Amino acid sequence: MYRITRIAIALCALIFAACTDADFEYASERCTFFFNNGVYQDATLQSALNPMSPGVFCNIYEGTESGRRFIYFANNQRQSSRQEPAGEDARRTFTLGLYNKSGIIVGFSNLSSPTTLYIYDSQCPNCYYKTQTMSHRLTMDTRGFATCPTCKRQYDLNNRGITSNGKKLLRYRGSTTGPLGVLSVSN
Repeated sequence: MYRITRIAIALCALIFAACTDADFEYASERCTFFFNNGVYQDATLQSALNPMSPGVFCNIYEGTESGRRFIYFANNQRQSSRQEPAGEDARRTFTLGLYNKSGIIVGFSNLSSPTTLYIYDSQCPNCYYKTQTMSHRLTMDTRGFATCPTCKRQYDLNNRGITSNGKKLLRYRGSTTGPLGVLSVSN
């Protein structure tokens, strides 16, 4: 019995030692999105998925107009567009941010070499955890900061979504095959 206890303690220690800061870098909330920009060739999204133009970030969210479903794109360079999913894409379901309400922000950091793709929730985490409401969508500026309209906190999109006073932005896992390639987010 003593030997089994020692083995169990050793295994637990090994598991905890294997955890790194990267394990805590990503949110545990669900987020799924798949978009083939080779098909749609959306210029707004393309600008954010280009590692050669770091510091450009794009807010992606879903909505409807007159009963039709659209994916909306708005980058921090004041460019915006929308795409209506067609074919197989129209049958896909997305979870874009917290409870599919807030959307996500994607883009490459201008502070790392090679550049790092960041995918954030576009909801202020500090206001959300305080109120449990979805009315705190961030606005982005051309410098790469996202600001909450309620609490006025600023988050550095180029630097892991940190803020000087509170929780950093929720970050999701994802990848892209390029500006005119596939953006895949799965958390």
